[in-house]
Amino acid sequence: MKKILIFIDWFTPAVKAGGPISSVENMVNFLAESFDFYIITGAKDLNSEHNLQGLVLNKWQKVGRANVIYLEKSYIKNKILKNLVAEINPYKIYLNGIFSFKFSILPCLLFKTKYNTIIAPRGMLGSGAIATKSFRKIVFLQLMKNLSIYKNIHWHLSNDKELEDLNRVISKSINYSILPNITKKIKFQERKKSTKVLNLISICRINKIKNIDFFLRVLSDIKFECNYTIIGFAEDSEYYNSLLKISESLPSNITVEFIGQQKFSMIIDFLKSAHVFISTSKNENFGHSIVESLATGLPVLISENCPWNNLEKYHAGFRLPLIKSYFKEKLIYLNEMNSRSYEEFNNGSRDYYDKFVNPSVYKNGYFKMFS
Repeated sequence: MKKILIFIDWFTPAVKAGGPISSVENMVNFLAESFDFYIITGAKDLNSEHNLQGLVLNKWQKVGRANVIYLEKSYIKNKILKNLVAEINPYKIYLNGIFSFKFSILPCLLFKTKYNTIIAPRGMLGSGAIATKSFRKIVFLQLMKNLSIYKNIHWHLSNDKELEDLNRVISKSINYSILPNITKKIKFQERKKSTKVLNLISICRINKIKNIDFFLRVLSDIKFECNYTIIGFAEDSEYYNSLLKISESLPSNITVEFIGQQKFSMIIDFLKSAHVFISTSKNENFGHSIVESLATGLPVLISENCPWNNLEKYHAGFRLPLIKSYFKEKLIYLNEMNSRSYEEFNNGSRDYYDKFVNPSVYKNGYFKMFS
């Protein structure tokens, strides 16, 4: 089988980086019968001071269906990387993200002339993502553009919006594949809803881009009973503390609970008891938690910065501008929805997933990208 070498900052059992880890792990599991995957990654989880436990570091080992090496910081050097890549002699190299020096920039500079290279931007070219530390990112991207570093790169884009971002920020490219990320196999869950309480859930890293404060302010003007659960790693502690203060000021009919990072099996259990999934993100190139919610049959209420269009048409949810009154209106609508109408959204959410997201729809596209 053809060997595919993946560079990524974090890989399972790391969890805090969220979507990119899931994207790579799911892709490997989905295509492992057809390609031989090797992964070079870091030895720590996101923002962690300690190495991941239970692993042999700086040596190849089998993790799931991939061969993985977890490199300590002192091992991430040109010579070592060159030796590892020469040892594997991959058919293609697959890089994740744009701004990581060790796992995207450096491998691109070292190997793109010898090996066919694919880059998955992972939403990092979106205006919302670039707005964070914008000066450094803009200068870097302009330098890479001026030096033609990305010439002959093949781009793996999750949707048409990422292609627009690529054309705007770097250059117009003819070498790209538009393929949604691969999701886990998830069972549909039949749901019932009463009008007494609306259970809401968000699953995301807690940082300013995820824009949770916006939704908390929406809830401040809601008169009926809502329970809002937020699952995810508090990446930005200052922002997290500000969210706690807002939560404490909400009226008594609103309950907000932050429960931190959870295993996937636990997340599925939380999704089962929810009525609506919420994302008010300022930038989202895919949104694993959005599509996983749809797969379970959970309708979603998301911002227009998320890529999933025509949700209302298929009775799968709503995609809205970040305007408080719009979100308030839909929350009221969802709360007052009777059981028959909610059942239509329950089934419509899974139908939307099967039509637009189900991995089987895109399998041939992945084969073509890696072949």
